Amino acid sequence: MARGLYPIRTISAMTGVNPVTLRAWERRYGLIRPQRTPKGHRLYTEQDLERIQQVLMLLERGIPISQAKAALDGQTPAPAHPPEHHGHRNRDALRREWLEALSALDERRLEQAYASALGLFSMDEVLHELALPLLEELQTTADNDDDTAAALRRQFLRTFLRVKLAARVHHQGAFASGPRLLLAAPAGSCDELPLLLLAAMAQSNGYRCISLGTDVPLPQLAHALDIARCAALAITGTGPEPPDGLMRLLQNSRTPVFLLPDAAHWADGVTTERILPIHHRDDVLAALRQRVPPCP
Repeated sequence: MARGLYPIRTISAMTGVNPVTLRAWERRYGLIRPQRTPKGHRLYTEQDLERIQQVLMLLERGIPISQAKAALDGQTPAPAHPPEHHGHRNRDALRREWLEALSALDERRLEQAYASALGLFSMDEVLHELALPLLEELQTTADNDDDTAAALRRQFLRTFLRVKLAARVHHQGAFASGPRLLLAAPAGSCDELPLLLLAAMAQSNGYRCISLGTDVPLPQLAHALDIARCAALAITGTGPEPPDGLMRLLQNSRTPVFLLPDAAHWADGVTTERILPIHHRDDVLAALRQRVPPCP
């Protein structure tokens, strides 16, 4: 083998992208053009390896695989068209890959399954049609059957998604230029995943996000509202009741306040139109766009 040329199994191990996905990127999208041995086996150069890593970075930022080549070539990506293989068969196969990785608590296999999903679907599709339904299924199983294994798999997946979403939000932040959103979870709330999910979706739609993270004391939240000059505030939280003083602060806010699904019940009995409870995650983006339209 020539120096600096790698077979597909080596490239797959180095990048976490499985061979099926690498071949799809080549045939369907023309993203890479490996050399061939006399017997037809693919050989990848260092430049191919670098390009694959660039594709993965684009996917992390939410760029659909169908638009990756245009982005790499410095062109304005055209509107994405659903690839032919976006079907239930692919989703079912990917779901099995994810479940097998979760069952074994195998981060490497989960990373490969994640890369495979991004090779076929956009980031938003991977999240809303694969990862989040899996989380809900594992939660239901853990709660209804008192299943310790399901609870462990759910925790493993949540941790994995937090890392991936945090990376995506970081990369996307430099490209957003629309209305500013302030995101926070008040004192006593330590689940950052809903904030990361909203930030990723909002940034994909042109919003700029300022996240204060979790367990934010009320005085700090009040000060942030005074100085951030945001178009809206999004709050998540856990527990049956909001922290003392929170709802009074939100009612006095000069900007619209969105209570994300875990905290939507905090608005029970609140009549102000400034506070908008959102009871299902699929409605979050639509409610945001209606009340605070993104820049054209």
